[in-house]
Amino acid sequence: MSGRRFLYHAHGSAIGGNITQPFKADIDTNAATSLPIIGGFASAKSGAYQLKDVISYSSAHTYVSGIQTDDGAHNTVVTCVVEGLNILHMITADAIIGRVSSKNKDGEPSEIIPFGSSFENLKIAGQAVEVDLDHDLFLQHPTHAALSDHYESAGKRNKGGKGPTPAKARYQWGASNEEIPPALAKGMMMDPAVGWHKSNGVLHTSMVKQVRTVGAGTSAAELPYAYAIYIPHVGNLYVGEIFASSDTKRLTMLRLELGSPFVGVAAVSVPTGGGGTLFP
Repeated sequence: MSGRRFLYHAHGSAIGGNITQPFKADIDTNAATSLPIIGGFASAKSGAYQLKDVISYSSAHTYVSGIQTDDGAHNTVVTCVVEGLNILHMITADAIIGRVSSKNKDGEPSEIIPFGSSFENLKIAGQAVEVDLDHDLFLQHPTHAALSDHYESAGKRNKGGKGPTPAKARYQWGASNEEIPPALAKGMMMDPAVGWHKSNGVLHTSMVKQVRTVGAGTSAAELPYAYAIYIPHVGNLYVGEIFASSDTKRLTMLRLELGSPFVGVAAVSVPTGGGGTLFP
């Protein structure tokens, strides 16, 4: 075989995690599937699932696809859907959809976007909320280099607290609080004034502009919950997290660090997509 080969990289899961207190149990990694490096199609589906009274959903499915189009581009898509989610009767949603798609043309940077991801009827502590996802950001900066340059420019503008810092306005659900709880800060992206973190070429960011209550009667600017939220007597919730490298984006629609009275971790709707060319 001669010439360059493209290695597809696409996999996803609907849910996974574990509980360590007051009992020990795994949250089964359900509806998980992976694409072989030669491309193709794969899917997985799960029916109703429940772990005691901690977490449940009505159905979940994941599908992955990788093809080469007539113009020579290699395209992948990963979609993870969880329906009827209920976590401790504190976090519920009719559906959570995580989607990552990519396009790679030989000799050009990979374009990878989370376009199509969404939350349907998400509620936190009984309050209906809207999650504003920054699709435009990723559509305008689809490559890793473009996205990194954007954040570096934004960080310079906000250096010294001179730029807008909506993420600092509110962290605790149900109460105004400009001080980041220490337990929450350890899982965040570094300085919220900059809003991102990069390590060994991997960019840690979020596709969330803000989370706000529905029908609150206030402007979006007055209720900017960040992508990282502390829920009293539940734990820390991270929404729309992305880890991006030059040829891969890993999206987690919901990540929860349970703190009390249940202790554990859970990840909901976790697609990963991308790929790269293998040089002979």
